[in-house]
Amino acid sequence: MPSITEMTGLSYKTQKTRTMTYLTRHCRLLFLLPALVVLLAGLPCRGQARDTGQFSPKILGGTEAKAGNWPWIVAILRAAESDTYRAQYCSGVLIDSTWVLTAAHCVSGFSAADIELAVGAYDLNSFSGPRIGARRLIVHPDYNTSQINNDIALIELARASTQPTVTLFSGRSQDTTPADLTGAMLTALGWGMADSGSDWYYPERLRQVDLPVVSNSYCNTIYSTTLGAGQLCAGYYEGKDVCNGDSGGPVVTRIDGQWVHAGLVSYGMPCDKYDGWYGVYTRTSAYRDFISQYVPNARFTSAAKGLPWLMLLLL
Repeated sequence: MPSITEMTGLSYKTQKTRTMTYLTRHCRLLFLLPALVVLLAGLPCRGQARDTGQFSPKILGGTEAKAGNWPWIVAILRAAESDTYRAQYCSGVLIDSTWVLTAAHCVSGFSAADIELAVGAYDLNSFSGPRIGARRLIVHPDYNTSQINNDIALIELARASTQPTVTLFSGRSQDTTPADLTGAMLTALGWGMADSGSDWYYPERLRQVDLPVVSNSYCNTIYSTTLGAGQLCAGYYEGKDVCNGDSGGPVVTRIDGQWVHAGLVSYGMPCDKYDGWYGVYTRTSAYRDFISQYVPNARFTSAAKGLPWLMLLLL
């Protein structure tokens, strides 16, 4: 499946060499974590030409999603590229008719005019829906590019979408799902780079992979850093992951009988260096106030309601 690594290079989804100006602007996340600089130096990001022969073949697991299963998924596109497949570089989800939730690193440094959204996309090559422009981009005020904290942003659409919206996990639920989600199984969605076993490629159709949440303390030992309350760690030691191009995309889980947005793709190691490096995701429940400030109609899970006190007296 799409495997998530440090993820923001804007890609034309070809193997052709890109200009240095392009790489300088869009591959900057590869050098943000000081502890990873040596490991990341020289590895290509999404917009960079790659010789697939330099990678050890590895199946990252996952499957092609079924059309219509995830109607609130959003492909984030470069407005200047008319080909939707080539234009896609990040993902997000529709949380209100005019609002998309994504990662801060997907929109930081861009203007609204640079971006268009394909809401409810599935096959990027045959997408026939409208490409909706962005009215404004709202990056979390405390987004930190050196530690990649608070990696969350909102995109206001220039016009309303008629697609369904996704429910967001608040940390509370009627089925008493643990707020930290440790041990929960998440499903990651995206069009990011996949490994066929003999070649790396960007899929045309949406893909998905199931990944378990692991404790933040475990990831802290791997990355030699301290994950904050707004981050969660998920994945397997090997075999399954997300990758370049999945940035901003959702990880969802079943809560209260429905699929709920639990987090979004933030950072990780390049796909070919993945073994033992779990992916780091922005935790949805930590940003309820930020989201609600701009999107008061966003739908969150709620805790089970107790019996009214008067009824308790009658029991």
